[in-house]
Amino acid sequence: MRGPRIRAVTIVIAGAWLACATAYGATAAGRFTLIHKSDLNVTEGTISSAGPHALLRTRDPAMRAEVLDGGHHATAARLWFRYLGESTTTKPLGSGQIRRQIGLKLRSSDPCNLLYVMWHAYPDDAIEVQVKRNPGESTSSECGNHGYTTVATIQLRSGDGTGDHTAHRLEAHTRRTANGALALRVYTDGTLLRRFRLSHSLTAGLNGPIGIRSDNGDYLFRLKSAR
Repeated sequence: MRGPRIRAVTIVIAGAWLACATAYGATAAGRFTLIHKSDLNVTEGTISSAGPHALLRTRDPAMRAEVLDGGHHATAARLWFRYLGESTTTKPLGSGQIRRQIGLKLRSSDPCNLLYVMWHAYPDDAIEVQVKRNPGESTSSECGNHGYTTVATIQLRSGDGTGDHTAHRLEAHTRRTANGALALRVYTDGTLLRRFRLSHSLTAGLNGPIGIRSDNGDYLFRLKSAR
């Protein structure tokens, strides 16, 4: 029974994605490149192919992956996703909190030094921007759950959460300013949510590929990048 259900969902999602792509063509259309499974270095959890046009799925309690870009790092990322429900098992974050979320890893120098833009599904409906920075450390065993600075937690309006099981899109653009600060723009469902200017002292040294992260959710998704 599982196989037919998944195929039916995939067909519906593919159609929804094409509709979204047409409606959301506003932000930097034409510059983005679709990321395939073979373009990802999965460092935790699993990602499986789920349909045409690089539709992917993860059901693991923790998934982490970065784009294999050969050093030509993207400055923007676009994530289309649909929340299907809870993951196969549940795993607390390093803080001990249970959270269901999916989002973008930006300028990911290594697991200890990067920028996160995450879309929460539980226990709140919110977009959270965090910098994880641990100078001199580059492996998870070194930095663990340390070095996080929460830049903003933006509560979403009623009906904007992922519990409705409909398609959503998260997009983020970064660029360095003349004084070394990091300018960040975050879009949700094709609309500019907020602009940020992150200080050089907070973001110095962050320069790496984009990636994707999820926790405790069953997600269908597509990822695109742009330089």
